[in-house]
Amino acid sequence: MHTPNDVRIDTEQRQGITLARTAGEIDALSAPRLREFVGDQLAAARDFVLDLDEVTFLSSAGLQVLLDTDRAVLSRRLRWALVGTTRAVARPLEVTGLAPRLPLQPSVPAALQLVARP
Repeated sequence: MHTPNDVRIDTEQRQGITLARTAGEIDALSAPRLREFVGDQLAAARDFVLDLDEVTFLSSAGLQVLLDTDRAVLSRRLRWALVGTTRAVARPLEVTGLAPRLPLQPSVPAALQLVARP
């Protein structure tokens, strides 16, 4: 049976940026957990990177969280980036046309560089 605990979000600080390595399935049951993490970052006014390279499934609910994240970050003048190079993440982003609309980067170092303040 699938539970919201099937998604794991491990965080660490890198160059003053929160790096969230996310693993597991992001679907209707687990997307609220990702949304909660993002909400915490926004409430604390933290720039962050979501590394989704260990995500095994990304549903429309997960895509909606990413789209909502982008809107919320922009409205708060924060910075964020997304890493999602595996097929499980890249394919849904490409098929839906979201890939060019989101700050998608090819690696964690590239994402951190994008988010780092000058």
